[in-house]
Amino acid sequence: MAKKKRMTRSFARTAPKSQEKYLIENAKKLQENPFLILPTCTKDSARYFQKLRKKITKIHRCCSDEKKLERLSHKKGLDGALAGTYLLAISEKAPYLAALTFPTGDITYAQRGKADREKLIAVQHFDDPIFRLRGITDIVSKKNLHVYSWDAGYICTGKDAHPPVEFVDFIRNKIGFSSQKGVISCPHVPPDIARKKESLPLNYLRIEWKSAQIIIALCENCTKSTKNTMFTISKYMLQRNLSDDFAIEVITQVGKHQSPSDTQKTAFLQEYLSGSLTDADFIKKISKSQEDSVKTAEEKILVLDGISYGADVPRFVEALQPTAYEKTALEFFLTKTQEPLIVSKTTPSKVLDRYWTQYGKEFLESILDDKEKATSLFQLDDTPSNIILLAFEYQQRQTILSRLPVYKSLPPLATFADTVARTYMTFGEKKALVEIKNHPDTPKAKSIAYAFLLALGKGTEIKWKYSKEEIDYGEFLQRYAKKLLTVGPEQYSLVLQELLTVSGSSETIG
Repeated sequence: MAKKKRMTRSFARTAPKSQEKYLIENAKKLQENPFLILPTCTKDSARYFQKLRKKITKIHRCCSDEKKLERLSHKKGLDGALAGTYLLAISEKAPYLAALTFPTGDITYAQRGKADREKLIAVQHFDDPIFRLRGITDIVSKKNLHVYSWDAGYICTGKDAHPPVEFVDFIRNKIGFSSQKGVISCPHVPPDIARKKESLPLNYLRIEWKSAQIIIALCENCTKSTKNTMFTISKYMLQRNLSDDFAIEVITQVGKHQSPSDTQKTAFLQEYLSGSLTDADFIKKISKSQEDSVKTAEEKILVLDGISYGADVPRFVEALQPTAYEKTALEFFLTKTQEPLIVSKTTPSKVLDRYWTQYGKEFLESILDDKEKATSLFQLDDTPSNIILLAFEYQQRQTILSRLPVYKSLPPLATFADTVARTYMTFGEKKALVEIKNHPDTPKAKSIAYAFLLALGKGTEIKWKYSKEEIDYGEFLQRYAKKLLTVGPEQYSLVLQELLTVSGSSETIG
């Protein structure tokens, strides 16, 4: 997990007076103290810069000798860059500047001598915490050192990663989120959750900075505005391999069950560290890879909108917010299947459709206890949700009818009232209104029909079809008709007979 060198490009421009003045002043400061271009070293790390310090000392001895500096500025290293910068201090002129483009922006410098461009930039911008690091990248990489650079400090801690407290505070401020008990996190990731590496409904980036004993946790929504947090940190430090000190992960619900392959994870991580991916892009790549991995797993895992329910079918179904009918079918299907299911922004109907061919007929048979009827419904050209609703309605009707009395024969008026009542109980108001229209053409039947219409709140709409006597009598019979529509099976025959009798009929129920 080494930090990749970022591509740069160069171009020339006329020097603004302020920039020219700044570079000349820096060159003169180095005439007074050339070691400003090097980090302060701990006792153990000072030896790694001894050779370079000797070279710098040699250049500094002739910091005012233009002829010697011209020759020494042909060196490619940091010493050659210092010699070229001293020439800038002597001439006090830099009418034309070269510029190099970095991920952090354009940086201008005066081309003096033949030193490496990045070495010249490091020397001439020795007071910049980012660009001065460019001067010692070769030593740090070769010796496997750790260097930290910030506004108020520049230090090498040798082979051990040991960021100063001041540097850690500097980075904490750069990241910009609140810090609590060693956790820097956005408002949507509680510090304890980040510390324990627990998942949340929101995916989040987790960076553990081991040597600083700091954890950084940023949710997928907040990372839309953070760019690349690791670059924010790493541009102020040098070390050969970031993986020695940083553990970078994406914590997701799905990740509890399945992680991307090591090869794929490493590839995404390299893209992230090179700056090709933002925080948000990195989260998306890892979470998508985890979902793809789960889909090929052999164990049953249920994931909805990034939240994993494991194999907990009832909780997953509840999250879909189905109707009561859909819920029963979904639980039946998902209990049957042993395959993983990863879905987002879906509906109960779409999930039912996914398993309908495989389990639909079996489900219908389980609730109808009638294979022929189940087959008939299964073959309908309709959505699974609608077919399931029809099946439950049919089953409910059959249950109601099985509890009502069975008559061998009924007189015409009783047959009419019984048909209306049974239709209402089994098919509902709409079909009951159709049956009311089919009343016998007698005053008593019309009065009972009008009574049923009043009981259903529809009388005034077609009142004109009935005579005054039929309306008056219908109003009297309304409460008896309503009672028949809502009576239980045990009292059904008694209430039917009561309706017939008060209507003036001498018919009796056998």
